[in-house]
Amino acid sequence: MLFYIYVCISLCGSGVILWLQGAKNVPVGILLFILYFIGIYILCFLFHLLVFAIGGYTIHVDRLPKTIHTFYRWYGFETLKVFMKSLHIRIHIHGLENMPEKGTPFLLVGNHRSIFDPMIGMAYLVDWDLAYVSKQENLAIPFVGRYIAAVGCLPLDRENPKNAVRTIKQAAENIRSGYANYGIYPEGGENKTNQPMLPFRNGAFKIAKDAGCQIILTTVRNSDHIFRRAFTFRPIHIDWDILGTIPAEEVKACKTNEISERAFQVMNAFLTENPDPIYH
Repeated sequence: MLFYIYVCISLCGSGVILWLQGAKNVPVGILLFILYFIGIYILCFLFHLLVFAIGGYTIHVDRLPKTIHTFYRWYGFETLKVFMKSLHIRIHIHGLENMPEKGTPFLLVGNHRSIFDPMIGMAYLVDWDLAYVSKQENLAIPFVGRYIAAVGCLPLDRENPKNAVRTIKQAAENIRSGYANYGIYPEGGENKTNQPMLPFRNGAFKIAKDAGCQIILTTVRNSDHIFRRAFTFRPIHIDWDILGTIPAEEVKACKTNEISERAFQVMNAFLTENPDPIYH
C-alpha cells in the first residue's frame, strides 16, 4: 500500500513542479518529469527508512509486545514490500490452496536460498500469523533485528545445543498457544551449491512433534538472484511453491528422522523436476 502512495506522491509532485515551472519543451519536460519523479520517490523512501529506524529504536527486546499484531509487524512488512517493488522483485506464489484454514496451527518447512526467503514468507502469508526460527545473528542486525523479534521470530543458537533446544520448545509452545505459526529451514543455512537442497537436520522437525501440528512443505526458487540483479532495473522473479502437507496424525505417528526424510524427498523431487525458471 505505501509503495503506491509514494508513487502517487511522486507523480503528483513532479506534475506540480513542471506546471509551476511552465515547461513547454516536450522532450525536456519529459526528462525533467522523470528526474523529479525519481528524486521525490527517493525522498519518500528515505523518509520511510527514517520512520523505520525510529520505530526500531522504540522496540525493547526484553519487553516485547504480547501479540505479534502490532504496528511493527505492519510497518515492517510494508517496508519489505516497498523495498521489493522498488527493485522490481515480483513474487509468484503457487499452491496457496494447499494452505490450511486460518487459525490452524502448523510448522512451515522450506529450502533456503537467500536471506530474503523468510521475509517473503511472512509478508505474503501474513494472514496465517507466520514467524520464523532465525539464526541468532539476524536478530543482532541494527534496527532490523528488533523488528524480527517484535514480529514473533525466535533466535536459534547453532553453537549452543541447550539454547537451540530451548528455542525449539518455545516455538512449539507458541504454536500450541496460538501466538504464531513458525517456519524453519532444516538445511541449517543458505544453500550456495548447485544441488537442489542441502541435507536436512532432523532436529528442526522436533517443533512439529512437540506442538502436535501439521507440516507445510514449501520451496523457493530464484531468490538467490536478488543480489545479482538488484540494480539492473530488470524484473527479478521469485517462485514460491506450497507443495502440500504432512498431517498432524502422521507427524505424531512417525519418528523425527522419518518425517525429515519424507519432507526432503518431496521437496527435493520437486526442485529436481522444476529447476529455477528463466524469465526474460
